[in-house]
This record gives sequence, C-alpha cells and structure tokens, in this order.
Amino acid sequence: MGKIQGGATASRRQGRHWRFASATFDEATWILTVDGQAAPIEGKPLELLHELLLRAGELASKEELLAAVWPDVSVVEASLTTAMLKLRRALGDGDGDGERAIIETVPRIGYRLAAPVEMTFAAPRIDAVRTSPPAAAGLAGLGRGAVRDHRRARQAGETLRRLLLAGGLLLTLASGVALGGWAIRQPAKPNQDVMQQDAKEAIRKLDVVRIEGLIRAGWNPNTAFDTEGNGALNVLLNMCEWDPGHDRRKMVLMARTLMEAGARLDSHNMWGDTAYSIAKAPRYCGPDHPVTQMIHTECYAGFRPLGDRCLAVYQHGSHDE
Repeated sequence: MGKIQGGATASRRQGRHWRFASATFDEATWILTVDGQAAPIEGKPLELLHELLLRAGELASKEELLAAVWPDVSVVEASLTTAMLKLRRALGDGDGDGERAIIETVPRIGYRLAAPVEMTFAAPRIDAVRTSPPAAAGLAGLGRGAVRDHRRARQAGETLRRLLLAGGLLLTLASGVALGGWAIRQPAKPNQDVMQQDAKEAIRKLDVVRIEGLIRAGWNPNTAFDTEGNGALNVLLNMCEWDPGHDRRKMVLMARTLMEAGARLDSHNMWGDTAYSIAKAPRYCGPDHPVTQMIHTECYAGFRPLGDRCLAVYQHGSHDE
C-alpha cells in the first residue's frame, strides 16, 4: 500500500490492477468497480481517474490533467470540473472535502488521490484453445527418432505456454500459430465501416451512451462520413436543418462528448467549412443556438484556444466573417 512510483512518466496501459478505498480499477478491461459492483461511468472521468492513479499521493495540477485527458483538444476548465464531479459520484466520494476524501481538492491548483493505493500487474489473457492431438495411427508409421522429436516439440510448446501464462509476458502472435498443440488467437478487430455506420445512426438519434461505447471501442470522430470530408461534428450540426425541433440540450451534450473524444474544431471539409462555420450559419443552427455558443467558447476561450483557425477558409484562403 502507499504511493505508486513513476507518476506521469509511467506507461499508460500495462494491464495493471489498482485497489483503493472500496474501489478497484482494471487497466486491461478499463472497468471501475465500487463495493464489488461495476460503476456506470463515462470515458473521460475514467481517464481522469487513471491519471490520478498514475500520480497516486502526488498533486496533479489542472493544467496537467487537462493536457493528459484532453490532448490536442481545446477545452475549458469546466470540462475537468464536470469529469471530476462524475468520478466522485461513481466513487461515492461526495465533494472531496471530508476528512476521508478519496480525491482531495487543492483549491485553484488541482487534485490529489489521497487514499492509499495498491497496484499489481494482472496476468496476461491468452485466448487459447486445445487442438486435437495427433492420432496414434499417424505416429505408427514414424521411426523412433521422429516420434521422440515430435514429443519433445510438444513438451517445449507446453513449457512455453505455461511460462506465458505464469510469467506475465506479453506476446503478439499471428492468428492460428500453434505451440505444442495450443493455437493462439488474436482478438478480432472492430469493423471500422460498421462502427462508422453505427456512429452515424447514434448521432442522428442523439444517443450519447451509444457514441461513448463506440469511442471506447476505438472509433475516431474525425473519420469522414462522406466524400466531402465531413466528420462527426459536421454531421451532428446538420441536424439543425434536418430537425428544427431537436432536443437542444442533448445536442450540446453530444457535441461536448465528440469534442472530448478528439473531434477537431479546426478541421475543414472540401468546401472549406468548419464545425463553427456550419453551426453559426442561419441555414443551420444560427449564432444564438447553445451549441454554436459552446463551440465559439471552445474556439476562443478554451484551454488551448484555436481562435480564427475555427473559421471557414474559402477561395484564395479568405476566412468567413
């Protein structure tokens, strides 16, 4: 128990298992458990917890946490405050001001994980299935030397398999490679085309929970949905034209979720438009829509303001007004 050494320089994902207070966090599965139950929590609060665990017992400044959890994304400090609130609720930590607070607030500076932390490395998960042993008839025609060599190869494969399971080694093998009668399988990679189609449907339904699941599975909100180069934010903002009676609160929440996942505000489609130029256009959301105002704030008053890079660039490189 005690402070984990290494701080922010530690590798981000090493299959570690963390125990603190009444909670556990598993890097391999990216699951937080509180009082023995899986906690319903979004991606960014979990990333925030991970950063605090890497710095357990040390003060993490707001600037460090913003840069680590929202890399290359311009966000306001309120994003950090909101993520911290969600994390504390999941942990049952109240407002963090009590004597037994799990996460301590250092006013105007940052946060510290105050609870003692125990960290262990989990054994690697190897998806292995036993293959059929050679039939006895298949060995009957071999000489003694060939049979002996075959058995030695099987024993060597079995020894290596046990070392992999017990020694905590990481192994990347091509699908179907056999070791002494054991076939090692690689997990199937998500189908990106299917994920993109699911994301489009979720955005049009303003289904934030479904989008968060796709983000955790590796979906990139900057992937273009069409030949014009429109990413997830652009597709979302077109809803102002498709459905004038949409739920504005849900739309803002969806836009925030996409931006926190890395959706770029300075990305231009083939016509030179950005998310901000689409949002503020009267044909779409207009300047008074809350999503337009939020994007404007991110562009000009965020943690890393982009300024006029959020504006459209039309012919001859001129910006929109």
